[in-house]
This record gives sequence, structure tokens and C-alpha cells, in this order.
Amino acid sequence: MRHRFYLLFLFVLLTTCDDGDIINITLEFDQELERCDNFENFYLLYDTREDPNEALILSLPKPTYDYIFDELGEDDATTLEIGSTTGIRFNYRTYNSVVTGTALCNELPDANLVVTNDYETDSGQVIIEVTVVDDDNDGIPSASEDLNGNGDLDDDDSDEDGIPNYLDEDDDNDNVKTINEIDTENADGDDDPSTNPLNTDGDDLPDYLDDDDDGDGVLTRLEDVDEDKNPRGVDDQVVDEDGELIFRYLYNHPTAMEAFTDSGFIDNVYTRSVTTSFILENIGLDIIDATVIDFGTFASPEQTITTVNDD
Repeated sequence: MRHRFYLLFLFVLLTTCDDGDIINITLEFDQELERCDNFENFYLLYDTREDPNEALILSLPKPTYDYIFDELGEDDATTLEIGSTTGIRFNYRTYNSVVTGTALCNELPDANLVVTNDYETDSGQVIIEVTVVDDDNDGIPSASEDLNGNGDLDDDDSDEDGIPNYLDEDDDNDNVKTINEIDTENADGDDDPSTNPLNTDGDDLPDYLDDDDDGDGVLTRLEDVDEDKNPRGVDDQVVDEDGELIFRYLYNHPTAMEAFTDSGFIDNVYTRSVTTSFILENIGLDIIDATVIDFGTFASPEQTITTVNDD
């Protein structure tokens, strides 16, 4: 779903009329920011739209503000000042034709794209906040991995492998990734798989925290026929009583209770998605009838993180 916001821009109509008319123009942006990284001295964050052809542009000098994208942690916030002292700039521009990110990121001006109006503020604040909803992208929101409810995510380690659950793609060390052991159908409609998880054997532990998912006394990771550290392979399936294929580790039946050689644990490899939000305040442009502007959010490129499991 695309979230939209509206800014009212007030332009004085310069015509032969002397009645001081003011035109209210509504601008609509999607708040999904893009970033130009190729400029040597600054980052360029922008949002564009068509009909009319417009752009909101925030410039942040390098390397002074590298930390915003590289070091600012989850739930951290910082406020920056716009102006000549900091080198931070904010512009609202209109163009003669459709403006694309490619055009904005070109170091040489595009002769076919002409700026028809350029309004720049010389003051104001940029409030920046980083959010990571799911640190390990395992489908369980990080906040829901605080199992003891003490507000400290680092002391929740269900499988005791030294990797806290919120950074562990396999929370129970059964070699079946958490993302494959949760309610991806969102049956209860709350967008939180931890509140309606899969629980194959009906015990007190959901599958993603249970190292014996079918309760047959054989660890899930040992129900791996080809011993490739993946109990969900083609060779790990059996035919159940209804004639359907099912993974051995989910089938509590005498025909699927053999324990195979322990091949060890999978390494912890996950991608981390970081979203940075930008709020502008008191920018001091007379044409903008707003003291607070939700500029939008920027999704940083995903980071791939590997932790070798020596358990």
C-alpha cells in the first residue's frame, strides 16, 4: 500500500489583476525516497511525481553524514540543521517534463529537462529516525522475539547457540529456518506470525521454537535422510496415511521415526532491512503552507550477515 501525503503550496499570482489573488496548489508525493550515491561530495535524497512534474530534494554532505546510513542504529534519532553552516539543502523544484531518478543522479545536466521553478530553504530542521522491524528477516518482528518481556532482545536465545532470537534465522536450531515454521498466511490478520504460529504437535512450543516439531522423540534436524542439513529436501518426504507427501519431521508415525546421522547445524545467514525516515520542520519557505513535512522514508540496501554456528 502506498501512503500519500499532501502539501499545500501557496503561489502569488502575478497578473494584471490587482486583487491579490492566491492560488492553492496541492502536491502529492508517495514518500518513498530514492538516493543518488554517485556524487562525490553529497548524498541526494529525492521524491518525484508527474502531472505536474515536481521533485522534493534533500542534499546531505559527504562524509559528514555517512553515519546516518551506516551507523545510526534502530530507534536512534538525530536532528540536523538546514543551512550554509551544515551544508544541508532542501529544494522544491518544478520541471518542463517528467523528471526521473536517472536525470537527477546525472552529474551532467540533461538538456531536455529544464527546471522551471526552484525554491530553496535556508533554515529548518531534518529529524531522522531509523527503524528495523525485523532484524533478521525471519518473519517474526523483533519486538515479538522479546520472549521474557524485559525489553532486552539480547537475552532471548531459545536454542542457546549464542545468537539471540532477533538475530537468528533458525531460532530453535532444528535446521528449518524460522520463516518456514510460522503462519505466513496471517490467519489472524494482525501481521505478526508470532501470535498465530504453526504448532504441528500441539505442545507448548510453536514449531519455530521447537526442535522436535512432530513430537515423535526424534529431533527435527535428525530427520534429514540425505544428511545435507536440510530436513525439507525432496528426499526427506514420505507418503502419509492419506497418500499425501509430507516432510518426515512433521509426521509423527512409526514409518517416519528413524534418526539419521547428525550432520551439524546450518550457519546463520540473513538479510537485514533498515528504513530511515525524514521529517522536515520549520523550513521557512513562504510558498509552503506547512511547518512539518513528512518527507518520506528511505529503504537502505539489504545487508547480508553470516554467523558461523559452532554449536
